[in-house]
Amino acid sequence: MGGGGQSTQQMATNNQVAQQQLAMQQQYLGQYNNYVQQLLQGGGYLPGVKTALTSQAIQGVPQQYNQVAQQLMTNLGSRGAAGGGSQPGSGLLGQGLGQLYSSEEQQKSNLLNQITAQGQQNIAAGEAGILGAAGNVAGVGSSALGGAVTAAGNADQSSSNMWGSILGGALGAAGTAAGAALGKGGILNK
Repeated sequence: MGGGGQSTQQMATNNQVAQQQLAMQQQYLGQYNNYVQQLLQGGGYLPGVKTALTSQAIQGVPQQYNQVAQQLMTNLGSRGAAGGGSQPGSGLLGQGLGQLYSSEEQQKSNLLNQITAQGQQNIAAGEAGILGAAGNVAGVGSSALGGAVTAAGNADQSSSNMWGSILGGALGAAGTAAGAALGKGGILNK
């Protein structure tokens, strides 16, 4: 009976380790799932990040271009091309400011498009990660099941070997006794 006890103990230990691994993987999967849900709700970003990036694009770009526009006005003003008082500005002023404001809007639009595209990439990466994590959890569960089946098989094998030895020994002894009784000089042949 000693072999069956060891296999049962081994099976219990395997089950305990597998359950601990599975619980850790499930906890990890739950945390990662929460992260991905936040990404989905935030358009590919954690809460507040997309808002901050969008604000930076909408407010930061004009601030940069306002500085450039002021420099352009100063430069053209020093040449007398910016106008002043009752004199209109030259065509250079209108052309320069038009190009400047067009560039500003293009840069702002590009930044906003990049924010959206990066958000979509973040979502795709998050979804791929959750599929991988789910696969890991499934692998741990499958491994735990395989370990339990193996341990159970070992316990059955050990038990079968023990009973086989006991029954074989008993039948062997009975066979020897029967042979002695039936054989020449046995108690039945007297």
